[in-house]
Amino acid sequence: MMRRFVISALLLLLPSAPLAAQTVQLADGRVLLAAVEDATGEGLRVHRLDNGGYLDLRWEHLSPASATEWKRKFDLLGDSQDELLVRGDEVEFLFNGARQHQLGRIVERTTEHLVLQKKGQRVKVPTKDLLSVRKVDVPVGQLYTKDEFYQMHLEEIAPRDSADRWMLLGEDLIKVRDYSHAEEALLKAKELGNSRTPQQIETQLARLLRYKAAEKELNLIEDIQACRSRGQLADFEKGARLLTQFDKDFPNSKLKGDFELEKKKFGEARGRYLTGQVAEKWRRTILTIAEKKVAEASSIDQIKEYCEGKMTDDIITRVAADLRIEANEVREFWGARAKTPLGKRAEHFGYGVGSWVLGKEAILKGTDRGKAESKQQKDDTQGENDPQMARYVKMLKDAYKRRQQAQQAGQQEEKMTPESWWVQAARDERIRWMKAYYAEFGGQLVVTYQTVAPCISCFGEGTTASLAPDGKMMRSECTLCQGTKWLRSFKAY
Repeated sequence: MMRRFVISALLLLLPSAPLAAQTVQLADGRVLLAAVEDATGEGLRVHRLDNGGYLDLRWEHLSPASATEWKRKFDLLGDSQDELLVRGDEVEFLFNGARQHQLGRIVERTTEHLVLQKKGQRVKVPTKDLLSVRKVDVPVGQLYTKDEFYQMHLEEIAPRDSADRWMLLGEDLIKVRDYSHAEEALLKAKELGNSRTPQQIETQLARLLRYKAAEKELNLIEDIQACRSRGQLADFEKGARLLTQFDKDFPNSKLKGDFELEKKKFGEARGRYLTGQVAEKWRRTILTIAEKKVAEASSIDQIKEYCEGKMTDDIITRVAADLRIEANEVREFWGARAKTPLGKRAEHFGYGVGSWVLGKEAILKGTDRGKAESKQQKDDTQGENDPQMARYVKMLKDAYKRRQQAQQAGQQEEKMTPESWWVQAARDERIRWMKAYYAEFGGQLVVTYQTVAPCISCFGEGTTASLAPDGKMMRSECTLCQGTKWLRSFKAY
């Protein structure tokens, strides 16, 4: 489920943007430059260009025309591929001090009012409250009743004695499901007998008769399209049942081609939606299971064995139950996540002060120490707005503080082992360590970037200075990193 954000607090209008930027118009008229990553029946997910973060927008946060444009780009309108678009007017005005948008056709202008008509209904907008008017392209059904569109289109085409013009009118009327007027137009074209492509008239008549005879099938296909358009889990479940119903009730339907086309589009939309959902829920479930397991496991060896083995099966079971799909589908969608921006979005993982448990070689694996230090400075700046990084830094500081307090209290520890560290580590430290271990060694996530940072106690020296009993300064192995010098973190999806 997408998070809800207060738009005004999060958007920043940029004076310029990379070539990859796309335009999204908000309901209040502002234009946001961002990279649109995904869309569902609920709204859009965009990648902000100002700070690299992500923003979820519901469709009502967008202007009607912008919402229609993006729904069409992501095949979420539920309309047939050849549905007609018509030119309309989108009016922005103030109502009780708030910006409002209304879609329709301007049919009258006076010094006091602007009159919009939409599907037979008229709306008056006071001129004093008017902010802007712009032309937009929208599906016919959003603006006109069937009779309205017929009268308007008849005047536009003005077929007179041209069979081909009457045929064109009939073809367009089929697209908007106005079968009675379409039949009149096509029969008129046939009667005139002066078409340059008479066979096309027969083809359109046959198509019309097929649609009229298969009205129940057509209605069912449109119900499936509506489920695809809404695009939430329950809608895809309902749509899947309707697909099965169509196969059962109409095995010899004359609309089999139309059904197969919609079935393909529905499957692609469902797959795109569930791929993103599986990726998000899989990553969330890593945390859910880690929170539960660290309370049950008595040793770090048990944690490592679990992460490398049964944890993946437990994640799949939970995700399948949450999404009400089969385990094999969870595996399929998880495996395909790299094909979608949402699925390939990398997350930060870190072992924190428990990095030393891996051993120095494993800590440095895949990193260049010199480059890592330079990169770390950059990451620290970028991470100021990253809640995950903020929690990570806080955890390190808390661990360091506990160790200092223990030393100040004279609690000289024996040589620490992985098991003794696990026992004394705070719950949050153990959870984060387990998440990182699963991400790196569970065999499911793809590591995209690896880095190390100097230990916050010895600053990458491996030893710390202290005062010996004889009053001389001496250096001893750092009790925080156990002499390994570095703390390991990485990004993975």
